[in-house]
Amino acid sequence: MFRNIVIWISLSLLACASLSAQTLDVTVFSQNIALRDSASQGVPQDHQRVATYPTVSEVYQIPCYDLYDRYWDVHNLRSRLLEIPFSDDRLMLILVQSENSPFEIPCVYDDVAMHYGPTKKGLFHPGVDLKVTPQSLVKSCFDGVVRMVADYGDYGLTVVVRHYNGLETVYAHLDKTCVKPGHIVKAGDVIGQAGRSGNAQDDILHFEVRFMNEPLDPEKVVDFEYENLVKNTLVLQSSDFIEMPLDQYSLNGSSPIAPKVAAPKVNPVITEKPKQEEAPVVSVKPEPAVVSVQPESKVSEEKKPETREAPATPQSVEEAEYYVVKKGEGLYRIAINHKTTVDKLMKLNNISNPDQIQEGQRLRVR
Repeated sequence: MFRNIVIWISLSLLACASLSAQTLDVTVFSQNIALRDSASQGVPQDHQRVATYPTVSEVYQIPCYDLYDRYWDVHNLRSRLLEIPFSDDRLMLILVQSENSPFEIPCVYDDVAMHYGPTKKGLFHPGVDLKVTPQSLVKSCFDGVVRMVADYGDYGLTVVVRHYNGLETVYAHLDKTCVKPGHIVKAGDVIGQAGRSGNAQDDILHFEVRFMNEPLDPEKVVDFEYENLVKNTLVLQSSDFIEMPLDQYSLNGSSPIAPKVAAPKVNPVITEKPKQEEAPVVSVKPEPAVVSVQPESKVSEEKKPETREAPATPQSVEEAEYYVVKKGEGLYRIAINHKTTVDKLMKLNNISNPDQIQEGQRLRVR
């Protein structure tokens, strides 16, 4: 009798323990399932850590700096046309390598509210809109460095991250951010909180994938149904891009999130064509009139350079601004502090190697 009572008590305790225990199936999507469980927690206090993210201090730490022709604009989404290095109209990118963190879906979402491509109104939507719950966490998809954080017209509060695989991802309509330009982030690091800033009327995350400043279909990279990468290798062709004017993305103007459709072209992403210079040929014609006045030619020739050069000299002196390099500083940090770019500093100072500046060196920054 006593033995039966002991067995009954043991079985009861075991049943209670099984009810209180939680078993999780480990699948390839478990990382995203765990993220979904924390969907509406908002940006917690431990993610209010803007100052704790490591920051790049030299240009060699910027992902794909040479590939992007030293383009690193912390103020504008897209301010230069870059040529995509196709080979026989094909280019393959490896998205996640063994030394990088695994891919992370940008946020928890209910549905894809709008896809990439032309809209019914004859406009073009350069990304996908993900319908989210208010204050959902937004995370970086891949390892990389934050390039831009700005309140950007119709995009609203926007973060752009450049990744080591060559891609850039854009996160728009945010409510809050917890990163700054130059911050080094890992895949899954919180960069902000979803909202409805800009022209958004609902809580959505506008998500774009770009390469060399040109948007491409995010669903060519991310499978939003299964919340994972389509493949770890991305093959790009010229037909994956369309040509868009730069003025659609001006920081100071009203930047529509859906610029007008431009028909795809073969190799559309090229540098601007040089303008034909016809004006200098016309300006040569008045010269015979100067030859006819021989006695005064010496006086006029001496005075003309003075009247032209005199105003130019004080203007250049007034506009020029110099800075003495301090210990531990690099061109990237100096460019950020003086609101310019590394490329401009190198041109102003005739620097060929950005890593060879020295302490005490006098640099022109304006």
